[in-house]
Amino acid sequence: MDSTRTKAQNSVTEGEINEVVEVRRPVVLGLFATGIVPAGQPRSPPNVPQPIEIDTSSHFATDREENDRDELIKWARSVSQSLRFAIIVRRSDSGEKRKAQLVLECERSGKYVPAKKKLKSDTSGTRKCECPFRLRGYYNKATKLWRLTVVNGMHNHELDKGLEGHLVAGRLKPQEKEFMDEMTRNAVAPKNILSTLKERDPENKTSAKQVYNARHRYRVKMRASMTEMQHLCKKLDDNKYYYKYRTVVEDGVEHLQDIFFAHPRSITLLNSFHTVLMMDSTYKTSKYKMLLFEIVGFTSTEKTFNVAFAWLSNEKEDNFIWALQQLRCLLRRETNLPKVILTDRDLALMNAIPAVFPEAAALVCRFHVKKNVRTKAAELVKVRDGEKVKAADMRERVCLAFEDVLDSSTEAEYTENVMAFRKLCERWPKFVRYVEETILDTDKEKLVSAWVDKYMHMGNHTTNRAESAHGVLKSYLTDGLGDLVKGWESIHRMLGNQFTQVQTEFGQNMSVYGHTYRKKTLYSTLMFKVSRRAMRYIHTESKRVEFTGMDSMKCGCLMRTNYGLPCACLIAKKLHHNRPIRLDEVYKHWKIICFQDEEVGGDVEDDYACTAEWQAIQERLRTADVSMKNEIRDQLRKIAYPTTTDVEPPTTNVKSKGAKKKKVVRGTRSTSRDKSRWEHVEEYFTETQASQSSKPSPSIPSHSRPSSSQPTASNPMPTVSEAPLTVSNPLPLTSSSQIFGINHMPKFMHPFIEDIINVDGDGYCGYRAVALAQRGNEDDFELIRCNMSRELRLNKDMYVAIFGCEERYQYICDALLPPPRTRQRTSIRNSVAPMDKWFTLPDMGHIVATILDRVVVQLSILQNGPCETFFPLRSIPSPNPSSRVICLGALPDHYVLVKLKVGCPIPKSNKSWKQYCAKQSLGWEDSFIAAQHRFEEMMSTENVVPIKIVGAGSRETPLVID
Repeated sequence: MDSTRTKAQNSVTEGEINEVVEVRRPVVLGLFATGIVPAGQPRSPPNVPQPIEIDTSSHFATDREENDRDELIKWARSVSQSLRFAIIVRRSDSGEKRKAQLVLECERSGKYVPAKKKLKSDTSGTRKCECPFRLRGYYNKATKLWRLTVVNGMHNHELDKGLEGHLVAGRLKPQEKEFMDEMTRNAVAPKNILSTLKERDPENKTSAKQVYNARHRYRVKMRASMTEMQHLCKKLDDNKYYYKYRTVVEDGVEHLQDIFFAHPRSITLLNSFHTVLMMDSTYKTSKYKMLLFEIVGFTSTEKTFNVAFAWLSNEKEDNFIWALQQLRCLLRRETNLPKVILTDRDLALMNAIPAVFPEAAALVCRFHVKKNVRTKAAELVKVRDGEKVKAADMRERVCLAFEDVLDSSTEAEYTENVMAFRKLCERWPKFVRYVEETILDTDKEKLVSAWVDKYMHMGNHTTNRAESAHGVLKSYLTDGLGDLVKGWESIHRMLGNQFTQVQTEFGQNMSVYGHTYRKKTLYSTLMFKVSRRAMRYIHTESKRVEFTGMDSMKCGCLMRTNYGLPCACLIAKKLHHNRPIRLDEVYKHWKIICFQDEEVGGDVEDDYACTAEWQAIQERLRTADVSMKNEIRDQLRKIAYPTTTDVEPPTTNVKSKGAKKKKVVRGTRSTSRDKSRWEHVEEYFTETQASQSSKPSPSIPSHSRPSSSQPTASNPMPTVSEAPLTVSNPLPLTSSSQIFGINHMPKFMHPFIEDIINVDGDGYCGYRAVALAQRGNEDDFELIRCNMSRELRLNKDMYVAIFGCEERYQYICDALLPPPRTRQRTSIRNSVAPMDKWFTLPDMGHIVATILDRVVVQLSILQNGPCETFFPLRSIPSPNPSSRVICLGALPDHYVLVKLKVGCPIPKSNKSWKQYCAKQSLGWEDSFIAAQHRFEEMMSTENVVPIKIVGAGSRETPLVID
């Protein structure tokens, strides 16, 4: 220890040393640890940091001996963690080839060697500080024990107050790794895994990053060197799934096109409950954007189960036919073919069903049809001003009349209800034509009760069971960006729980005795032989006996036809003679209350030994040429070793060589479906029917609007600002009244608006709308800003005169400069513009019109800003000026691009343009005089609200804000 102090003192020159003092430093959590001897340190000048030397030798100086090397390491690490530093194993040798030894060092030992290549991130660092701490372990062959000695117990760095963030201290223990692997298999979220580890061991130092790394290592270990398709085939094969896929060749590589798979227990359920099936597609289940085609059925207890799944590349008729053909292969007998198949109005799927199941009744989901009719009614069923009935009430009456048509029990009643529906809707012929041509004329046999009730649909008129199955599956999927293996794992977990629920329902039906049916002769032969759901249907039907009696005409016998259960007239006969219901009077669907494998006819050896086929293959191998032998061998290998497939996953990137590059949109992690068209319409009409004081504009939610402060003369506010990033962009609907944001335009201009295109709400919406109109890509808005800034600098005197003062000119110049970058160096493309960078009118309208040599129009209702037109300040009018119009729509806190019809009315010219434009530019206005007069005439008839003038704009036209 003294020699160490002497070396430390000699390392400082005599002129710098005035006094040597002994400094006692805290070691563990601010407390001086017992047995730690601090070294004497020279007093350095104020600007030179004092060297740190902390001695921990006494804590590791021990006579402890262990049989196992790992026990010795465990003891050393426990001591180091109590002192708040971590130990790593620098070298270790078991003694097989060399002398058994062990070297332990501080995790901050070693010297950092800079990388030759430039690092990708400038935020990286190193823990190494050449810490001299070192322990050495020796193995005594005589005693066969391990012993630890201290080589150097000094540290040249402060000891931490906590071990969080130290990788060695946060390593997972073996039992924790097993727990991690199990939780990863069950798709437990990393945050939940970490919290559970902390609850089990309060001293656990594992970080979230280490949990993510452990999950990744587990997945890599499970996949090993297999490709994605090989891994998927292995999973399917290990779990005895029936699966089949087909491929497509692109650029000489075989890629997956479609894949169909079914669980063995699902196949058992299908062959037991095959009467009614429902089919529907869902999306956002994998990163390949393939639709997931789900086929579902229901048991005798009315528990929904998944029959099979298919990832399809397209929603074409060919894809659905292929998937349905694989479904037919799952049915063990021809008598097991489904009697009823329910789908939505997907024409490709509707056409595919008769091609594969010609004897099945293909019905259409009533729910989707009703929603489509309500959506069309909202668009077309209008009420004139002054009528007593409200539009919403009239639409409801129309929809109820349509539902009466669907519920018609006979063909005569159907004809009567159709006539009543036509009479009610005679004022809206387009709506009547839509209902008749697209629904009643084509699908009435698949929708109306008079035809639907001829089949055994068991009360299923909709695909709600399939929609519910989608929701259950989405609850198991963590995101929509996983590969096919991840999607299959979620499906496999879901099926395991589903089979448990089905078996639970079966067990309850086999053991629970219903009090309603006890000591009643009618049900005596059905107990524990028929499901309780069927018993409930029979009990409900028995209540109709008082009305129908034994008259089959009054009964209608729908229970027997639709459900395969005794109807009211039959029950009346049973009650009259005091006889029970026989089992043969109940359809077989309701009598299966357990998992059962149907026996297959024939001898298994005779059916599946394939002796004749194998002999034929061997004969072909002897007589065929080399190329055919290779083909036969490859096909046999695919059957024998499915995990060796060389098929690649589906292609995710579309070829774009030679074509126009489109903006790349990153896939969303959400698995929730996009809103349907009828949901957009319902949301729109719900909001527009509310009062203006209670509901905001339908285009932009009120909760996403930024709060605006009062403008000042030194910091004037722009006319409109950008909407935040949370604003959604609903797709434009067919009707012009449903175009996005059209209610923020003058009503008389609605017939002249072709479309309104929304842009990103990041604070640069005005520039984005201009870039989209000029260059066809809103991401080119930076180029627009640069050109505007250049125009301002080159023509300062003219714009100072237009703006009215030097301060306003400088404000516009500063608005066009890029915002200051943050420490993370976020680019302008990824940042949200501050308020002083927003696009402002009327000032910037002159600049845009001049640099682009186009007519710029601002269109809005007066609450959002004035309607006016800006022409170029210096250029000569073009030969066809009406085709060079850019229209910007001013919504509350947002700008959009409005597409106007050629020759439509446009607002009056901005007053500043008339005063400061060049003489050769006056011809621009002459070309639009008639259009501007038409606009003024129609504007005078518009019901306007007095506008509020706030802030300071240009000299003639002050800024107007909401």
